[in-house]
Amino acid sequence: MKTFGIFALWLATLIIALVGGWSIMYRVSYVVLLLGILSWLWALISVRTVSVERRSRTQRAQVGGYFEEWVAVDNTSFLPKPWVEIRSDSNLSQHGVRRGFFLGPKARRSWTLRTQCTSRGKFTLGDIVVSTGDPFGLFQRQVRFPSAATVVVYPRTVDFVTPGHIPGQLPGGAEQKGHVPFVTPTAAGVRDYQPSDPFSRIHWPTTARVGHLMVKEFELDPFSDVWIALDLDRQVHFGHGAESTEEYSVTVAASLARHFLMQNRSVGLLAQHEVLPPDRGVRQLTKVLELLAVVRADRWESLTEMISAESVRVSRLATMFVVTPSVNPEWVTACQHLAERNVKVLVALVESATFGSGAMAIDVVGSLAAATIPTYLVKRGEPLEALLTQPQEVMMTNVDWWVQNAR
Repeated sequence: MKTFGIFALWLATLIIALVGGWSIMYRVSYVVLLLGILSWLWALISVRTVSVERRSRTQRAQVGGYFEEWVAVDNTSFLPKPWVEIRSDSNLSQHGVRRGFFLGPKARRSWTLRTQCTSRGKFTLGDIVVSTGDPFGLFQRQVRFPSAATVVVYPRTVDFVTPGHIPGQLPGGAEQKGHVPFVTPTAAGVRDYQPSDPFSRIHWPTTARVGHLMVKEFELDPFSDVWIALDLDRQVHFGHGAESTEEYSVTVAASLARHFLMQNRSVGLLAQHEVLPPDRGVRQLTKVLELLAVVRADRWESLTEMISAESVRVSRLATMFVVTPSVNPEWVTACQHLAERNVKVLVALVESATFGSGAMAIDVVGSLAAATIPTYLVKRGEPLEALLTQPQEVMMTNVDWWVQNAR
């Protein structure tokens, strides 16, 4: 509109000068034309001599933490930019920049964007668009700096203390002694070479030191695998945003995985159409958190079907920790079948009634109590640190008490 206005002004002064023969109007038309040309060139040079640099400390963040990004705008010419506007589009909540400023010759303006992460997921940082123009605001141009950078926001985790010694307590598992004839992740020592030993098990540093062949010995992992079964059936989840059974369930699963992996346990993750084989260490924790960052309760497969289909992956003496808000007691039967195979089953039951579902979990609690399956009751608004410390002692004779306290 401003460009049309300057053109109309020049045309009007030129017509008046031609019709009226006024020399002063000729001069005015020349000034207007020169002003338009210089302003157009200024805007063109300005937009071509601006650059943007952005850096982020990490591509990972966590719910409750902060994501920081550094953004700088440079003027690479000796021509000042009287006005510059910068804006960015990011689908990370409240993360973006929209500023207007003056940028002198060969000058730089920079900011550090610090955004608190309130929801998990994978987000794009978005392109940066810089707008500038001439000092009079007659011409405006913009340039887009594309960016494919992303940030993964991990789910929140909480710390909790497992009472007692690990074997035979909350994590389950069983200590297994004795050497085994096959390779395992646990090396027990070295011994003299036997004719039946494969060459791949020779420990060359010890062989060089003692002067004859020595081979490595292995034993079974003293702790069994821990499987975390996360229920993502869309029909059993209630609530919205951070106050939903989905977010509570993911937080519980992430906290359990972190807890066991920090104890050097081998942890795997099961969900509807998602399987992460057991492994240990920081790398496995990263895999678990990245998977939990993007999963959603949008599956149509029930928890019963998932456990039945994936139970073949769970070995004897393993531990399965089921995290679900389901009030259908059918899945308890599937857990009992696992227990019959010497699989230690524990349950973190997210009480959907406290999230507004209106469905009481009395049948599930009764079935779990009858099956002597340790149960951790997770309620909305209560600290998970305390709820995950030890299982609730919910027996069939205490059902009336549980109903009163679940409301």
